[in-house]
Amino acid sequence: MKQLAEQRWNPRKHVETEVILHFSERGVVRAKTCDISYGGMRLEVRPLMLYPNTRVRVTFIVRQAAEVVHRSIEALVIYMNRYGCGLMFHGFDRSTFKFLSAYVEQQPAAG
Repeated sequence: MKQLAEQRWNPRKHVETEVILHFSERGVVRAKTCDISYGGMRLEVRPLMLYPNTRVRVTFIVRQAAEVVHRSIEALVIYMNRYGCGLMFHGFDRSTFKFLSAYVEQQPAAG
């Protein structure tokens, strides 16, 4: 079987953590990340179905010293399959990049 070449402009890190998804049809649901990059993420959302081109807001729950910080990023559902869905971040700015850099770096790789 022929393997496809990686098409992403940046590497993904295998990270398993909970996030909160906000979207108009269902309100708020929890999901588990599979991997994260600067451009997007893959989520396990079963049994929920998210359809391509659905806009969502992903909220990360970050524990910093004695406080808990919530950081939200707008995203677009790119695909959905039986394993989960792929999101592409949009409205990306410098502060989002800095947040993702720090967040991904501090997360232990799942495995």
